[in-house]
Amino acid sequence: MAGTNAGIKEKVGGLINNVRYYWNEPPKGRYMTFKEIVSYAGGGIGCYFIILFGTQLSVSTTNMIVGGAIGIGPTDMYILYIISTLAGIPLTGIRANMVDNTRGRGGKYRPYLISIGIPTIICALAYVYFPYSSLETLVTGQLFGRDAYYVAKCAVVLVFNLLLSFFYSFFNDAYTNLIHVLSPNTQERTDVLAIKSVVYSLAPSISNIVLPIIAQVFANDDLYDINVYRIAYPIFAAVGAIGTVIVYANTQEKIVQAKTHTIQIGFWDALKEVAKNKYFWIISLAGWLGFLEGAYGNILTWSYTYGHTASGSEFALIQTLTGNASLWGMLLAPLCIRKWGKKKVLIGINILNVLFILAMGLNMDSIWWLFICVYFNWLVGAFEQITTPAIQADIRDYQQYRSGERIDGMFAAVTTIGGIITLFTSGVLPAVQEMYGIKDGNGYESPYDILDVTTGQPGLLHRMMLALIIMAAVGAFLNMVPYLFYDFTEKKQKSVIRVLQVRSLFEDYGNNALDNHQIVEAIDMVEEARKMAVAEPKTVSKDIYRQVKEVYRARLKSDTYNNALKEIKEKYFRDLQNATGDAQRKMLKKDYKAKISEYKTAAKKEYKEAYKAAKKEYRDALDFNEEIDISKFVCKELDKFDSDLFKHEIEVYQNIYDAGIEGIVDVSFADLKSDLAKAKALPKNTEEEKEFRKFEVELAKKKISAKKAFEKYYGSINDFVEPDMADLTAIFDEEDAIEKKIFDLVQQKSDAKKADNKEELIRIKAEIKDLNAQLKEIRKKEKSKMDEFAQFNRAAKPYIDARKLLLQKENYSHFEEIADLYEEAKINADAEDREKEELAALKRKEQEAELEARKAEKARKKALKSEKKSNKKNDK
Repeated sequence: MAGTNAGIKEKVGGLINNVRYYWNEPPKGRYMTFKEIVSYAGGGIGCYFIILFGTQLSVSTTNMIVGGAIGIGPTDMYILYIISTLAGIPLTGIRANMVDNTRGRGGKYRPYLISIGIPTIICALAYVYFPYSSLETLVTGQLFGRDAYYVAKCAVVLVFNLLLSFFYSFFNDAYTNLIHVLSPNTQERTDVLAIKSVVYSLAPSISNIVLPIIAQVFANDDLYDINVYRIAYPIFAAVGAIGTVIVYANTQEKIVQAKTHTIQIGFWDALKEVAKNKYFWIISLAGWLGFLEGAYGNILTWSYTYGHTASGSEFALIQTLTGNASLWGMLLAPLCIRKWGKKKVLIGINILNVLFILAMGLNMDSIWWLFICVYFNWLVGAFEQITTPAIQADIRDYQQYRSGERIDGMFAAVTTIGGIITLFTSGVLPAVQEMYGIKDGNGYESPYDILDVTTGQPGLLHRMMLALIIMAAVGAFLNMVPYLFYDFTEKKQKSVIRVLQVRSLFEDYGNNALDNHQIVEAIDMVEEARKMAVAEPKTVSKDIYRQVKEVYRARLKSDTYNNALKEIKEKYFRDLQNATGDAQRKMLKKDYKAKISEYKTAAKKEYKEAYKAAKKEYRDALDFNEEIDISKFVCKELDKFDSDLFKHEIEVYQNIYDAGIEGIVDVSFADLKSDLAKAKALPKNTEEEKEFRKFEVELAKKKISAKKAFEKYYGSINDFVEPDMADLTAIFDEEDAIEKKIFDLVQQKSDAKKADNKEELIRIKAEIKDLNAQLKEIRKKEKSKMDEFAQFNRAAKPYIDARKLLLQKENYSHFEEIADLYEEAKINADAEDREKEELAALKRKEQEAELEARKAEKARKKALKSEKKSNKKNDK
């Protein structure tokens, strides 16, 4: 027992030391520090409280706060939902374009945590604090054949919903998608997602505990009383603001692209690129087909509210325990993903979802049976909180590999297509509810009161619940189907990241921006890939460790093993006959048992060690073969310019580049359409012919789009001249300088507040205000200049693509020159690492000394306190 405790203590101590050591520096092979992980997950509790505002208040056909607390009927909610969805499409596009063209010290997503988080909070509080009941006296008469006050209430809800949808969606994207750019390592992202999901799930858990208790104390157990949310939301908002600041202040975005790469992509260009991503459509289709899966979502609440199957405190316990189910699912998800991969996990959990949903229909009278079914449904459903963001991050890596640009925001814009589809699918549930009598004007104060088992229509609640269960099971099954076609495996993702690293390294070399570590990394990566690509794959078979088990079983049955046990036993009986007393016999028996145990334990230990070694050999063989496949993928990228297809592309693009941008001006639409027709007429019998044809068709379409863009933006009015990148870089530098000044002034402002220096505080505030005004003007100039680049890039796309490919070929040809720099770079990189390690060691030593000093001071104070206490006793 003491040994076990010592082992646990040692492991805990090791973990604490790891956290301390890697607090500001990530472990080897990883990208995130412990400080980032803790901040992203811990601060996520606050972020999720803000996200809860959106999920709880956004108009949908299943929203019981808008339906029950504010009093909007299901059909009218569907109408409001349609209007909100259609209005949100252009706003989503604006949001996406902002994210994809964001640059600066904050990154792609971090700046929006603060700038969008605050409006989200304000909007949510205004939403619940609006005096809806006063509309009945302020607005009288009839409007559109309905009570005017009810129409006004719908209009107010619509306005709030439009505002909240924009701000909440933006904030949700910023926090949720931040993990996509915190690390390019898919397994690290999955692990951090699991930690984050476990920690930030405290927010809904707290909400599920607090809201029913507030309802019990202040609203007679009515969870749909608006006052419940007026009490809870200000507290949630305060926690949300603090958490958001923690995430913003302690995380750093890391995207695998050249340091010298500048984002310059237009809205429509990004839209077209995302639309070509097959994996995006697979994931989206899964969501669209599974629209019915959430139909069971209100069953527990309905059972409690309208079935009166539990008290407020019991329901609070049920809500808490249900939230706890997600914890286990989120903890298990990374382990299952590591073992089986995301695709198999997603298919498996959807099958289990179907079974658990159908099981609810077995006993709808018992809220505890429903709770058990929902608990396990949430447990497996929580896997998707890990798998979905992890897959979303992976397909963005794939998008960057295909297009050469890191496109993130535009995925949300293309998803609006799903919003249009959802307009139709979301009408199914309200239509079913209306069929069962849940509609405005059904004779009850709230449309849903008809479900009440005591005052509503008899038997309706259970009939409605059964219909929802069947619908949800069908939805869960349909949600699974598209994943059968998902094949972007973890191995493919690793291969893509490796290629992105190669491209960024060579691009930085072409721009003279490689540092010592990058040179070493580039050469090591390429040479390792060359070596592994020609390596012989190892034989992979589970028989490697299964045979060990069979050998052990055979050993247990062998004569040698059993004769040894028999010999020990026979010796024991011989010694027992010669024993002279009970004490000796007890000693012999104890010795006999010890020897038998020792022999068996030794055999088992030997088996376990052999099994562990065989299992390791099996896993190492898998990893070795995976590295061979990844290396082949990398070498294919390095050698692509030797293939017939790329030789053809180089020849074609060389002609386009030689013609310059004038080649776009001089060509006619008739010629371009003729080229497209010729490209489409090319043979496509073999894989090689298909690749050639695909390139020619895409190029012909690209030329037509470029010509249209030229006519639109330039024509005979504006000069068709490429904007100067130096001008944009100068604007970026100016923006960075101002942002740094503001950051420093904010720190000074905090110091001035602590020192109560009012004059300094006034000066700093005025300077910050002036700098913010300058920043606003700089960003206007920046947007104008980036629009120029976006327009030119669209009009000159064939020429720009030609230049990029020719430049990439040129950079790839300089590998030997980079290799010549390796030895010197390696020496310098090692020296830098040693210096860094020495500084870290010195810092650790200082921290340890400080810790020891604190312990000594604490012990001194404790001893002094004890001495004083002892003296007082003696004085008495």
